[in-house]
Amino acid sequence: MAELKALGIKSLPVSVRGDDVVVGYNVEDLCKTFDIDAKIGGPMHPENMMEMYRLVFDAIKRAVNQLSLEQLDWITPGRPRSLRQLLWHSFERPILGIEAHESGEYSRDMVRRYEELAQNYHTHEEICAFGDRIESELAEFLTHGEKLAKKVKSYMGPITVHELIELALGHAFQHLRQTYHYMPTIGIEPDRPLAREDYKEVPVPKDLF
Repeated sequence: MAELKALGIKSLPVSVRGDDVVVGYNVEDLCKTFDIDAKIGGPMHPENMMEMYRLVFDAIKRAVNQLSLEQLDWITPGRPRSLRQLLWHSFERPILGIEAHESGEYSRDMVRRYEELAQNYHTHEEICAFGDRIESELAEFLTHGEKLAKKVKSYMGPITVHELIELALGHAFQHLRQTYHYMPTIGIEPDRPLAREDYKEVPVPKDLF
């Protein structure tokens, strides 16, 4: 925080290299600042991205169905949110990219709304049915390349809808990893957990937290 204040910056993410500072998720500036060849890697193909979404959504449903209703309300250590919120949020995050396409904006309020909305989904069936609905809407949306290319305003800086949905994919895998970490703590071994090799092409942080 002291470093950010010294730079006169009030929002995240921030990337710093020497005297160069990049505020927000600005791919062009990040590539230039960190000497990254933008031709290497690049955005995932929509069909491949959807395949990965189906993989992670199926795994999330398995995890949901292993937990009792009481365990879904178990509060995770370090951050006061329930497993219900964590898993429901993993389904919801990509739909925010679709909403950003419609509104032209991706805000912090959109990202945080899951904390309340997840509480409206009480049973395993309700949570998994929500996941099924999001999967169906996402599959249809990803067939429209022109929609994915749209750039919107966000608290991270200008970003394309494609980038938002790909970030949400990595977010879902990261939350699934965290769920696998928590489950043994409450006496459950994950059913057919995914290994890092299963989604090696998806950008997921190395650290668990």
